[in-house]
Amino acid sequence: MDIVRHGSTPAQPGPAEYFTGTVRIASRFQRPDPARVGGAIVSFEPGARTAWHTHPLGQTLIVTSGQGWVQREGGPVEEIRPGDVVWIPPGEKHWHGATATSAMTHVAVAEAVDGKSVDWLEHVSDDQYGAARSGG
Repeated sequence: MDIVRHGSTPAQPGPAEYFTGTVRIASRFQRPDPARVGGAIVSFEPGARTAWHTHPLGQTLIVTSGQGWVQREGGPVEEIRPGDVVWIPPGEKHWHGATATSAMTHVAVAEAVDGKSVDWLEHVSDDQYGAARSGG
């Protein structure tokens, strides 16, 4: 058994290569083989979001505070709130983050294939994010 105490490792900023705005990544975990699960607690300040990305085995998001948005490519922007659990299927192009006016924190969990759990793509443009803000 391994217990990683909350706060035992400092939160790291979300890399600008993969995130827009202020994002903090805390309590990262990746289990050794043969386990494949990994994840982190990710906090987004208002307006912050991920880039478009996919996961080879899908991703689960568990919203713990604030309000956020999640969108699959070609689909509507969906609002997410504390207690919501979001399942993103394998290979589905999507993004997630805070709304324009509220911070949001979620636990992100994904499994790895050959050591890789995410494929990062292009940034969500300000126009795409603005469409989310206006409800379109």
